[in-house]
Amino acid sequence: MAIFNKGGVGLTPSSSTETTVISSGAKIEGKFYFSSMLHVDGELSGIIHSESIVVIGKNGNLKGELQADKVVVNGYFEGELDANSLEILAGGVVMGDISVNGLSIENGGKFRGTSKIKEENTVKLIENNPE
Repeated sequence: MAIFNKGGVGLTPSSSTETTVISSGAKIEGKFYFSSMLHVDGELSGIIHSESIVVIGKNGNLKGELQADKVVVNGYFEGELDANSLEILAGGVVMGDISVNGLSIENGGKFRGTSKIKEENTVKLIENNPE
């Protein structure tokens, strides 16, 4: 069984205190846009964009393209991941290409793929001092 935030998946902005849960046993495929936190214990595949935190639980399986502010993996992720922060917990497996600002892998966590640390876009001012 899956529980979605009010108004359906990605249709209505919701408070950051709400959580969308994909329960164990659920298998869902498609394009998803969340403003609420997402917790995956079932199977989710496709394109997933979240303005908040995505947690892949111990029994969770997420495949596809994932963009989020923060991702915590204690289950299985395969695909392309773009996030500000990625935490791979002891039971987590991440396979694929990741682009992150911060990366943390607990002892026992597994990562196989390529990683890119995002660089902050800083503007450098060049002073032109005529002599």
